Amino acid sequence: MKSSIRHLVLATIMTFTMGGLGGLCLAQDKETVIKNREALMKGQGKDLGSVKAFIEGKGELAQAEVGATGLIQSTTKIPELFPPGSGGTSPDGKYATKPVIWTDWNKFLEAQKNAHAKAEALLVAVKSGNKDAVPAAWDDLLKNGCNACHDTFRERLN
Repeated sequence: MKSSIRHLVLATIMTFTMGGLGGLCLAQDKETVIKNREALMKGQGKDLGSVKAFIEGKGELAQAEVGATGLIQSTTKIPELFPPGSGGTSPDGKYATKPVIWTDWNKFLEAQKNAHAKAEALLVAVKSGNKDAVPAAWDDLLKNGCNACHDTFRERLN
């Protein structure tokens, strides 16, 4: 009987100890998650830039296609970059995640899926080579995809 109690006490202590270490790991992982999130968003900015360069006659169609394809790939990854408990301020201190991301996760997923669909439409327009269709799809992605999500789920601090 004493042995059973000793094991129970030891198991309880280990559980609390590991739980405390888990919190430490989460804090370290949170920084990594935020940095990865920002890296993905900056990559999206570059991808958008390659499409904009094509629209302005400063870039090639092939690079615009690579950029639009990159946007499709990156918009798919957005939910995994916002695990619960990863709220915080961007490394540059300009933006912060709003808690609504996690309190209304389905709305966040809906916004992500919408942005993804807009990125797919942009790729279709780019692949068409139609310089009249590309700006409209690019504007739609920015206004109703990227900005719609940022306006709802991101807070500007400065």
